[in-house]
Amino acid sequence: MEFLMASELPLSSASLSALFDVERRARAADSLAGLRFVAVNETRSVVDYRHAAILEPDLRGLHVSAISDVPAVDRSTPYVQWLERVAQSLPLDHHGSVPVVPDNLSDWDRDAWSDLSPPTAILVPLAPPDGDAVGWLWVAREAAFSQNERYLFEHLGEVYGHALGAFNPKRKRGDARRWLKRRSLWFSVLLLIALVLSLPVKLTALAPAEVVALNPTVVAAPMQGVVKSVLVEPNARVEAGQPLVRFEDLEARNRFEVAREALEVAQARYRRAQQESFDSAESRAALATLEAEAMLRRTELQFAERRLEKVVIKAEHSGIAVFDDRSKWAGKPVQTGERVMLLADPTSFELSVTLPVSDAVVLEPGAPLKLFLDAHPLEPVPGEVLRAAYQPVVSEQGELVYRVTAKLTEERPYLRVGLSGTARLDGPRVSLAFYLFRRPITALRQMVGI
Repeated sequence: MEFLMASELPLSSASLSALFDVERRARAADSLAGLRFVAVNETRSVVDYRHAAILEPDLRGLHVSAISDVPAVDRSTPYVQWLERVAQSLPLDHHGSVPVVPDNLSDWDRDAWSDLSPPTAILVPLAPPDGDAVGWLWVAREAAFSQNERYLFEHLGEVYGHALGAFNPKRKRGDARRWLKRRSLWFSVLLLIALVLSLPVKLTALAPAEVVALNPTVVAAPMQGVVKSVLVEPNARVEAGQPLVRFEDLEARNRFEVAREALEVAQARYRRAQQESFDSAESRAALATLEAEAMLRRTELQFAERRLEKVVIKAEHSGIAVFDDRSKWAGKPVQTGERVMLLADPTSFELSVTLPVSDAVVLEPGAPLKLFLDAHPLEPVPGEVLRAAYQPVVSEQGELVYRVTAKLTEERPYLRVGLSGTARLDGPRVSLAFYLFRRPITALRQMVGI
């Protein structure tokens, strides 16, 4: 396995022609895999050899990225494992080809050489003229390599190294780092960033919004009881006097019957006392008491009758019945005054916005907004703020929000009570830096307690 150096001879025209052809193919390669293929296979047309492989560095050392005469590298083969182990133990030269001698190898690698590789091998650095090697080309054959052949390998190593560097992202990052080290560039970048961050922009906030009725009539339970059924559909048009809700009437009807029978008994006792009063002083004395009792029973009957009438709630005026689900109310116990639905004028509505406290902006009356309805997201409806609450409340989702009331300044044929979407609220103008970093600054202050 001794490396023999032959006398230096001039290159033949055939060698030069093959050299130029391989250079052209290397520069024409459109991918890293194509370049590696040219390096390990087509270099043979310039200098003959039996085996060739490309070794490239990674975090663990050198790894085989291409082998001659095979389409892909199988890392489980003994040859690839042996070659990577041998490469780790060799002194690497970044600017000249070096022969591989077994003296630096372990006993096992030295014994396996004769079974896995021809006896003569050299390592050619793949380095561009102005940099370190980005890989090494392992070339092996039986005969020794002449000085001319080593010159050709070194020349092609520069060609392959330059091409590999163009494909290597690490080299590109290195060039970028050198470019970024210029002080003037950093100053210009910082100045540009400062100018951009000082640009005035509108402070905006996005919040859920819903079209709600303006001054609706609350349809509430007139008494404590159980809802038997809702007699209209959600968002249905109703007329004045139309039944809306029916309560269970068993208790009210029983009370009415008991009051009616009690009135009949009281009236019968009063009439009997009137008849007996001609002959009995005791009966004459009881007449006033029995008359008062009869009047009391009559009042109780009237109260029971009015209560019986209340088991059906009727619409006070025409409008739209606003509630969510009929089945939700069937069989539900309610307290006196509990809201069942709203009775709204379909042509009169406003916008209710729930603005989270974390997104709060300063909103004055008349501040512009745009409503993006879920049903018509590409047709924003302009509006303006009427009033904004000063005190936050807890929403149905458990979030702390401000209630903002607004009106829509343009009519749309599809606008109606119950539509929902997202409102974009426009606050005062602030710098872009404040717009971008106000949330992180707020979160940081809450975290550190400043």
